[in-house]
Amino acid sequence: MLDNLKEKLEKGFLFRPNKNQLRDLERLIFEIIRRENCSLEGILNFLKDNSDSEKCSGRNKFFALKNSLIARRFPLTAAKEQLDTKRIFLNQIQKPLDSNYAVKADFKPSKILVEKEVKNSYLVKNFSRKFPDVRIEEINRYSDYLNTDRFHISKLKEPIVFLIKEKWDFLKPCPCTKVHLSCGYWVLNLGFGCPFDCSYCFLQCYANFPGIILPANIEDFFTEFDILEKKLKKPIRIGTGEFCDSLALDEITEYSTKLIPYFKDKNVFFELKTKSNKTKNLLKITPAKNIVISWSLNPQSIIESEEIATASLTERLLAAKELQQKGYNLAFHFDPIFYSDGWQQIYRQTVCNLYSYLTPPFAWISLGTLRSHRRLKSINELRFPKSNIFYGELFIGEDKKLRYPSFLRRKIYENMVEWIKGYDKQSPVYLCMENKDMWSILKKNTSMEIEKYLLKI
Repeated sequence: MLDNLKEKLEKGFLFRPNKNQLRDLERLIFEIIRRENCSLEGILNFLKDNSDSEKCSGRNKFFALKNSLIARRFPLTAAKEQLDTKRIFLNQIQKPLDSNYAVKADFKPSKILVEKEVKNSYLVKNFSRKFPDVRIEEINRYSDYLNTDRFHISKLKEPIVFLIKEKWDFLKPCPCTKVHLSCGYWVLNLGFGCPFDCSYCFLQCYANFPGIILPANIEDFFTEFDILEKKLKKPIRIGTGEFCDSLALDEITEYSTKLIPYFKDKNVFFELKTKSNKTKNLLKITPAKNIVISWSLNPQSIIESEEIATASLTERLLAAKELQQKGYNLAFHFDPIFYSDGWQQIYRQTVCNLYSYLTPPFAWISLGTLRSHRRLKSINELRFPKSNIFYGELFIGEDKKLRYPSFLRRKIYENMVEWIKGYDKQSPVYLCMENKDMWSILKKNTSMEIEKYLLKI
């Protein structure tokens, strides 16, 4: 795509870029080509006509070229405000992985590694019964695996299952981004990893092992919560969907059959969040008002391109409808929302689809736009070479994450709130990891206000 760029710059602009300058120009041109489906020659002609580089020399010539490319790469922001080049993340172009394990819709582990302390647990028996032909190995600690098989990002989604005894990381407040308003959510850390493969998943930045970790000692989680509950002075919202999908493997783990009976009498709203339609166990359980089953929603076109092996939008909504008819309390998450040409049409239709299948009010509806650690952009290019989500107008935000500029996020949220409120004026709508200025859309100024709003207290 960018063959001989250095030579073309030297010949066409009488400019010999150094290594860092060439990297910046390559990155900008690469992203413009991906965004616009144009040619390198077309961009070079654009620079000749628009950069004023012929009037410059030395470093000034580089900045003339770079600034013209930046204005073209970020057209909406360039038209709206002065671009701060320090907020533009120009990483080295990543060559896609030669091999990258592709997840399958029907999950089957390649092997099951069991810590000695839980070798007699129900979870081991469940996996053994479900997958009788899959080899089960006994290990001391799941971290031992890394000593024998060095991890590489290409192995991330290999379907290895680790059944462990969790000893430390049971539950904690949701790590809301600094300088943003918290919604008071708590996380029950029931596993790490997922059988799905979403191109934007933040776990890709933190995983240093393949597969999925599942704790077999769920009773210890309840013991930890018993301790926390005694300290609570008000209800909290708590869920398991931060580091794993709450229901994707539920027909094997049967976590829901233990979680719901335990939490139904607690002073909490307990949430199971999913992108699946694996609700078989839930249909056998009597619902409770404080148990919330929620789905992440996106337009079907995005589900197909960015949320690999997940249930379709229709499958998610049909599963939700069946649970609502049984009496479950539901919630929905439009998060992350992706900005692109025509985003209004596909997201407005998705909101319409939600209310055509289901009847409000819901426990809550969250809204969040694409945001990520900068490293995820490079990982995305390695693992999802056809994905274009990181070629939107993303800048380094106050929290050092890549985000859309505030004017664009505000436009997205205002539209989404308007569309939702057109169908439903009762369900609380909230923003995920947003600052006080953005929360003014919903007329909330403090984390305490937000918590009371969501808990209806």
